[in-house]
Amino acid sequence: MASLRIWTQAEKGGHIMSTISTPPLYKVALLQLIGLSAFCAVVMLYDRTWAGSLVVGGLIQVGPQAWFARQAFRYSGAQQVDKIVRAMYWGESGKVVLTASLFVTTFLLWPNLNYLAVFGMFIVMIPVQWFITLKVLNN
Repeated sequence: MASLRIWTQAEKGGHIMSTISTPPLYKVALLQLIGLSAFCAVVMLYDRTWAGSLVVGGLIQVGPQAWFARQAFRYSGAQQVDKIVRAMYWGESGKVVLTASLFVTTFLLWPNLNYLAVFGMFIVMIPVQWFITLKVLNN
């Protein structure tokens, strides 16, 4: 009967704990980085500038998205709804600021990159992230 309870009071410290586990979203970022690395390793055999540009574009998408996931899933439980909402707003605003900052930094520091490849890989990594998230959460 105790396994049906969603909330339990911890014996020491009075912390509220949830029996609902946090989704393994770190796996999503890890799988994205593995796929990005493999693809860019093949492209590097043909053109190093394109490969570097693809790496940068992919990292600009993966990094801020991982930040958002970390922030969004820091808290769980009905009694922490206000913290969850604040963390999601903080995570989303941080993701936007990080993404913009990384694009600006990229364009200022590396003028020799292929910007089409940077933007292209950034855009491609978004549905890749959705697909990997569905696969990880369904397992």
